[in-house]
Amino acid sequence: MGWIIAGSIFVFILLLTLGRVKIIFDYKDDVIFKVKYMFLPLVTIPATKPKKQKPPKKEKKSKKKTEGEDEEEKSEDEKPEEKKPKKKISLADIFEILKLVLDSLGKPLKRILKRTIFAHLALRISVGGEDAAKTAIKFGLVNMAVGNALGWLDTAFTLKKPDDINITADFQSEETKIDCYCEISLVAAAAFAFLFTFIGRAIKYYFTHNRTRAAIRNLV
Repeated sequence: MGWIIAGSIFVFILLLTLGRVKIIFDYKDDVIFKVKYMFLPLVTIPATKPKKQKPPKKEKKSKKKTEGEDEEEKSEDEKPEEKKPKKKISLADIFEILKLVLDSLGKPLKRILKRTIFAHLALRISVGGEDAAKTAIKFGLVNMAVGNALGWLDTAFTLKKPDDINITADFQSEETKIDCYCEISLVAAAAFAFLFTFIGRAIKYYFTHNRTRAAIRNLV
């Protein structure tokens, strides 16, 4: 019986770690931002909050203080507070801590970014403007910027084939309209692996660099 319970707990934890955290970004006039874990919604922006009724104001009762109480409060306020000397942090200490963070993030950050999947990307841009020549130049710049952005996403992350990329020039409109939809997902196990790897690398760096230990002691 005990083995069945232990096995059930292990399978349950395994399923939780294999679940995906999904971020949904939707922009059309307004920004809609949702975070889900498996099928459970975690965060929704903008969130609809019920209006709270303000409680009725209570009348404040005036309290009369005696002369003796006033003198005691004044004497307590007049007591000087003991100030502890603050430790000065030098630029060298900040530099050592930055080196610790950057060295610890290095490979784990690249791995977790590559395991982050961008899917169902849809981007529609209608470039408008009063002047036709300026609109045509803006249209070319937008095309170039979108192409570079997609190339960077494909290099740093895992980019699935976009559902729709449509960039047009509207010479009859004065406004540029943008519609964008994207789903970003990451397996929870990859997030835990990143966290533990980062902590392990930070601890190793801390104990192998004397100057970093001294810098953190000065900070604490």
